[in-house]
Amino acid sequence: MTTENILRYCEVAKERGLVQMGITEHDRYLDDVDLAAFQRAREEVDGLELRLGIEIDFVPGTEEEMDRVARALPYDYVIGSVHKVDGKDVDHPDHREVYDEYEPYELYERYFENVRKAALSGRFDVIGHPDLVKIFGCRPERDITPMLEETADAIAESGVAVDVNAAGLRKPVGEIYPSRRFLEMFFRRGVPIVLSSDAHSPEEVAAGYDRSLKLVREVGYREVVTFKDRERGSLTLP
Repeated sequence: MTTENILRYCEVAKERGLVQMGITEHDRYLDDVDLAAFQRAREEVDGLELRLGIEIDFVPGTEEEMDRVARALPYDYVIGSVHKVDGKDVDHPDHREVYDEYEPYELYERYFENVRKAALSGRFDVIGHPDLVKIFGCRPERDITPMLEETADAIAESGVAVDVNAAGLRKPVGEIYPSRRFLEMFFRRGVPIVLSSDAHSPEEVAAGYDRSLKLVREVGYREVVTFKDRERGSLTLP
């Protein structure tokens, strides 16, 4: 996290027509977040507003640590994401043991239970990639509509925004998070959205946004929410 590296992301963002971008680190790298480097980049960049965020891995039982991370820096927004079921990763390409240990429907049940808990915890502004559990293409044979509806209800009740995340297009599932069906459930309930490319390198900034924008417009969204000092605003979609 250096000023020079952040500015490399900014150059790609401007080339691809972004007007605002969030710099978001994972909670496990909190000690590497260089607030001074971020602030210098924000001052140096022209034509692009920068926001600072943190993505916290929601793990039941670690509430004290999650709260410590959420208070550590003057973030503009805090994302809560579920990456684990019973302490086991659902998205690590080299550790897929969880897919052997659980029947797919049970795995989905446990995953979405954690998503609901994350939303209702009141800790987060955004729920990240809300159906990440599909990343490797594992799908239950049973209908999961009821658990998706229950999760959409919880997220709507919580008031958090949902991350429409194009990184899924670069993963084995080849699909945006959330799926169209899930996104339609959020839209019917008035759940606001953010757009992300989940870029881990400059060339991934805004990658897949053509498809994300097409999806959200077709579902009915006309704006995305934005954050500054944990306060919510909005931007009209192009």
